[in-house]
Amino acid sequence: MVKEELYINGKNVELLESLNPNLTFNIADIANPDQRKADFSKTITLPASKKINKIFEHIFDVNIDLQTFNPNLRTDVIYLVNGEVQLDGYLQIKSVNNKDGLITYSCVIIGRIGNFFTELQDQELTDLNLSSLNHTYTKANQVATWNLPLTTDYCYPMINYDINYGGLTSSETWNVTDFFPAVKVKKYLDAIFSSIGYTYTSSFLTSSYFNTLIIPFSSKDFKLSESAINNLIFSAYNPKFLGSGTGSSSSFNGVYDDTTTFQSDTIVNQTESYDVGGVYNNNTGVFTVSSAAYYNVNCMVQVQGVYNAPSSSPTSGSQYTLVSDIHGRIKLNKYNSSGGFISTIDEQFFGIQGSSSPVNPNATITTSSTPTTSSTEYYVGSLNAPAYVEIDNINNTSTPNKFYVSANNVYLNSGEQIKLIVEYECRGNDLKLFNNINFNQNQSNVFWKDSGNNLYDARSFGLNVLSSYFNNEVVNSTYVEGSTIDMNSAIPVKIKQRDFIKSLINMFNLYVQPNPQNEKDLIIEPRDDFYNNDVINWSSKIDKSKNIEFLPMGALNSKEYLYTYKKDNDYYNDLYYNTWDEVYGEADFVVNNDFLKAEHKTEVIFSPTPSVGQSWYDRVIPTIIKFDDKDGVQRTEANIRILQWGGLKSTDQQWIHNDSNGDTIKTDYPYAGMYNDPYSPTEDIGFNLTNEIYWSNVFNNVITFSNNNLYNKYYKKFIEEITDTNSKIVNAYFYLTPSDVSNLSFRKQYYFKDQYFRLNKVENYNPSNPITKCEFLKIKEATVFTGSTQTSHGGTQTLGGKRTPTFGQGNGTLTNGNSVGNIDVNAVGSDNYISGNVQGVNVTGSNNNVFSSARNIIIQGSGNTVKSGVQNVQLINSNNQTVTQSNVMYINDEIQGSGSFETVNTNFIPNENIKTYLIDTQGGNVTASFAAVYGTSFPYFPHVGKIWTFKKLHSQNQAIIDATGLSTTIDGSATHTLTSNNDSVTIMWDGQQFNII
Repeated sequence: MVKEELYINGKNVELLESLNPNLTFNIADIANPDQRKADFSKTITLPASKKINKIFEHIFDVNIDLQTFNPNLRTDVIYLVNGEVQLDGYLQIKSVNNKDGLITYSCVIIGRIGNFFTELQDQELTDLNLSSLNHTYTKANQVATWNLPLTTDYCYPMINYDINYGGLTSSETWNVTDFFPAVKVKKYLDAIFSSIGYTYTSSFLTSSYFNTLIIPFSSKDFKLSESAINNLIFSAYNPKFLGSGTGSSSSFNGVYDDTTTFQSDTIVNQTESYDVGGVYNNNTGVFTVSSAAYYNVNCMVQVQGVYNAPSSSPTSGSQYTLVSDIHGRIKLNKYNSSGGFISTIDEQFFGIQGSSSPVNPNATITTSSTPTTSSTEYYVGSLNAPAYVEIDNINNTSTPNKFYVSANNVYLNSGEQIKLIVEYECRGNDLKLFNNINFNQNQSNVFWKDSGNNLYDARSFGLNVLSSYFNNEVVNSTYVEGSTIDMNSAIPVKIKQRDFIKSLINMFNLYVQPNPQNEKDLIIEPRDDFYNNDVINWSSKIDKSKNIEFLPMGALNSKEYLYTYKKDNDYYNDLYYNTWDEVYGEADFVVNNDFLKAEHKTEVIFSPTPSVGQSWYDRVIPTIIKFDDKDGVQRTEANIRILQWGGLKSTDQQWIHNDSNGDTIKTDYPYAGMYNDPYSPTEDIGFNLTNEIYWSNVFNNVITFSNNNLYNKYYKKFIEEITDTNSKIVNAYFYLTPSDVSNLSFRKQYYFKDQYFRLNKVENYNPSNPITKCEFLKIKEATVFTGSTQTSHGGTQTLGGKRTPTFGQGNGTLTNGNSVGNIDVNAVGSDNYISGNVQGVNVTGSNNNVFSSARNIIIQGSGNTVKSGVQNVQLINSNNQTVTQSNVMYINDEIQGSGSFETVNTNFIPNENIKTYLIDTQGGNVTASFAAVYGTSFPYFPHVGKIWTFKKLHSQNQAIIDATGLSTTIDGSATHTLTSNNDSVTIMWDGQQFNII
């Protein structure tokens, strides 16, 4: 008797009837070997019961609100038969059915692997948090990552994103900002698993090999994210003096004998309207730069002056008149992290003049708090020796007592501090003092006067700060040296986490199985390592009453198996694809079967990254650039990439690592690439050898290729086994007990019929009807792949049946914007395009184009185009010519040889390429009309010294040479006519007119 038990969220649920499940378990689909399926999935119907209704909180009742049960979240479920676990996964309610009061729940149970991908949902890599990797963008921190094995979860490989090869024959300079961070693949993988509470058990994923894999930066711009920018900026208002703690300064006395003494205080804006990152201290008024960047720093201070008249009676009269002004400077000062003054980054002089109306002793003059634009109380000015104020301009802003200071596009380093400082004092006003007949520049009492022009040294003044703001903004979001790198900004965008993991599975032919000891742990290994030699004997379980079905592997539905990276549109990926009609590093295996036609394609989300070398150094550098004839080399937005980190590689041609502190001469460089070494690789993360590489064996470097690539390492044995004519798919029926299912393992071998098999599928197992169809692989064991190497000299050797790559035959270099196809090409000048599929091309000039399959081309000039397939062409001192035929020579824009003359019988405009025109007038008059169509710029005249010969070939009619289209003459006449048979004329253009010679 079968005893069934069902546990939902750990609670035993009584079953009113058998679930009668039909369970299917998979490891892989042979016909589509890159598709991994959940270990099981099953739709079941649960009849309502008190306990089930309670667990599901009577979800069928529309009048009841759910309290804790959420149908959108996973619900743990375990199904046991005779005490043996048959299903262990998650349950999801798909629908609730009510038929005549009978409630049933339609549910799906998903196995652990399937649920792993389900839980990832549509989460993208950018949903991960890599802030634990944040660091300062400095040369020292870059160098600290150049270790092998990596001691950090990121590194700074040398990758060319936008450096135009300028024909540098001496040291190249790489600034800090030419390097961008790459993150280890394992860091991404660990973060994804951790984000949904999973772990993995894998020798492969923890191997030193896997730990060399990195995801390089691939966006067009390396810049601060919006959240990172928000953490750098602030805005504050509501001011007070730090010293007095209020909006009014402490009383001050004024000065009269120097120009340097000021009261000074920090303005603290106490109320923050924005400061997510806590960069502004509203107790001290200090803005502390948390990340180096270019900033705009803005502030405004609204001031008011207070003047207290002397308390004693004046000598003359009974009142005092103010003859002094409060003035000062509003400053933005920069300090180091210890508070040491560095510099003033911007300042504004301000002046305040009180009322000139006489006041009584002990009276107070207070300037307006809300002056109008016509007010003369507030001004900008300067301070002159010995110690008096000059008014330069009345402050004519809409609110004249508001003074603004802004430091724009200023570089601030991490840790530096900015304070809003007000310096202020009271000194004599020059106009008021010089109008005072008793004043001399050496006297000290210069603040008040009486009606007799006597001056008084009374000192009691005040400055009020009525309002203020202090804020900043990031000017350029691009990271600069000293910036704090938010590593979340280095994450490739629009990449789903599940696609990322599936691509790793496809790259390395990984098999995944839940750990029977831990439901949240996945066992992950490459296919050949996944299987072990443990044996389960099912000889006694086979149903002998049913036939055993043997299917030859020829029954596979695909003839061709293609393994490839995703094509990208950067310069070198386009170049390779257009040259070879395939993606860089793809592998193609064709099954020997006459009856199959389909292609099975395994494509990963990553794009390949060709590396590029130059003739003047031995460094080999991954290159991700755009190039066009107009703008040359440019940065580009690229698809996600994956590379191997190779550590530091020696170079005999030094380069310079530069930062604000100076240059560091380097004789090794931080290498990454699809090979783990450019000259002696032992690992290749391409699926196959490429047809060409974009570097060569310069400076006596020997290139030894390895065929230890992804296809050979992880797919070759598998494909050979499943496509071998002696390998078979075997279908048989077995009596399976609940214990068999509970201990089911795809990793082990199964023994029956005196042979060993690999289990591939258990199909529709039902505990109530335990005779179950099982699918096995009976394979002919293929030889384990062992990598080999081959020294190459440019493609004449083979390695494992594949020709080794040629050296730069598609495109080797970009120099001064020249797109140069291969090492059989020489280009001197700029912005020339020369196809990769050419031979024997030598170009001196600019903006020339030589298209595919051209052979033996010499160009001395600019703006010329040689069309595809043209051979044996020379252009000497010739410009803007389009060559469509082979075996021609142009000298001074004229075709020489067979193409130098032309026979015409209709009106025409003489072409500078043609030396001689044979004019057939048998059908009527023929006119050769000169027009302003020559050259590439106004006035479009022929080249000076150009010579044409015109010969009439028939006695009838006339041949007319007409110069009116150029508003000039031929020996003084507008036209020249040939009337007799065989008449001819030779004319030469001197820059002004035609001359008969």
